[in-house]
Amino acid sequence: MGEFFADVHASAKSQLGGASCRIADTPEITMLRTAESYEELLGLAKALCWQLRYLEAIEIYTRAIALKPESPAAYRQRAARYISTLQPLNAVKDLLQCRALGLDPMDISYRLGISCYLAGDYHEAIREFSVCYPLCDDEMGIAVIFWHTLSSWHINASPKLLHHYHTGMQAGHHTAYERVAALAAGKAGLSTLLDELGSETDDMQFSILGYGTAQYLYHTGCAKQADSLIRQVLSRDGFWITYAYLAAWNALNMTDS
Repeated sequence: MGEFFADVHASAKSQLGGASCRIADTPEITMLRTAESYEELLGLAKALCWQLRYLEAIEIYTRAIALKPESPAAYRQRAARYISTLQPLNAVKDLLQCRALGLDPMDISYRLGISCYLAGDYHEAIREFSVCYPLCDDEMGIAVIFWHTLSSWHINASPKLLHHYHTGMQAGHHTAYERVAALAAGKAGLSTLLDELGSETDDMQFSILGYGTAQYLYHTGCAKQADSLIRQVLSRDGFWITYAYLAAWNALNMTDS
């Protein structure tokens, strides 16, 4: 997976489930272990993130923030890693700080929406996604529609952004989000999406398509089938860092608790 992260990388269980992480430092990480400046600490954290060692990276970002509490970069990057390690309330705090420091409104609203969704605060997630949507092009817009729709289903509310979906949207690489939006809007059938899942070889796409379809199944009263699909998503952990995979992990833990 060298395009997105190192071939040798931390597992979901080590970053989400408390398992040990025994990934060896790269030469770059070894060189940066003595970092003391803000910029060097960000470099060290970035190198750790490349190996998906997010929990360690959070500690480094925290050191950087102590040096420059008025600088937004470490807050934004730490927020992302709080999301990736299912610490959404901590992510919200950092993202609100980023908002106060004037970072990109679309980016911050989207991440706040994701964080609130993972925290189970679906009303606030809906609010943030509603703020975010007018700032988006089609490619980001389809992701916002996806998460806004799922948030709405969780509280039995009408997914008001779904009416913006149309089959001609330029979804770019967000094709899995688009397929679930099509299902939710009645533009694609459940059997079609289940067939697509059966032939999907990419774990990133599978996690989004599978999680979204599972939420549709919950919404339509098919909980047993949805539970099975959530477990399938979690069994395909080659790209465990997607928001959909993280949400599926949350869903399984809530089901089993």
